[in-house]
Amino acid sequence: MRLRLVGISSSLMLGFAVLAAAQSPKSGDAAKLTITVQDGFDGYAGTVDTEVWAVAPNTILDGNINASSDANNDGGESQVLLRFDRIIGVKPNQLPPKSMVHSARVIISAFDEGNTVHLHRMLVPWKASATWNSLVGGVTADGLEAAKKVESLTFGKISASSSSIIFEVTDTVQAWANGEANHGWVFLNTGGNGWDFYTSEFDDKKQRPKLVIDYTARLVTK
Repeated sequence: MRLRLVGISSSLMLGFAVLAAAQSPKSGDAAKLTITVQDGFDGYAGTVDTEVWAVAPNTILDGNINASSDANNDGGESQVLLRFDRIIGVKPNQLPPKSMVHSARVIISAFDEGNTVHLHRMLVPWKASATWNSLVGGVTADGLEAAKKVESLTFGKISASSSSIIFEVTDTVQAWANGEANHGWVFLNTGGNGWDFYTSEFDDKKQRPKLVIDYTARLVTK
């Protein structure tokens, strides 16, 4: 009788163990998370954005509350550069290295309609004090200064006097998570009708450029 009771107890214990294993998350599973970086929120102050303009080739335009991407701005092209620094890391509200990026979006507030704008990934470093001449005649999407590939674009004119415009940048943010250098993007206009938006210096914090990333942290094994 004593041996039978031990056998039944062992079977029950095995059953409970199997049930617990079935209800536990798999070791490789991880939750999908979202981080949002925008100057003025959650202590973030890492946005770098500036305009460079052929008509004022040595003028530093960093610090302006708005910027214009225009192929013919008073007789010369103007381009806008944008970067979110310190977004990769292990601190709160940072994207952990090697994460799987499901979606990444740059959201800006445009206030003046214009021609379609293309967003290209920058391939070289640049400073907030950049000018048209310091970038050697602005930025060219030639695969050297900026990627030839159009990463994202506006679809024509904005729909209102002020609109939140979304640029999909998942490929670039995934590359940064994988270890490539973060040099941000350049906005290049396809025509002579300027397309203007608010920068990280704008008074209304909610209308400053924002980066939203949906991701899953990958488990790093040695």
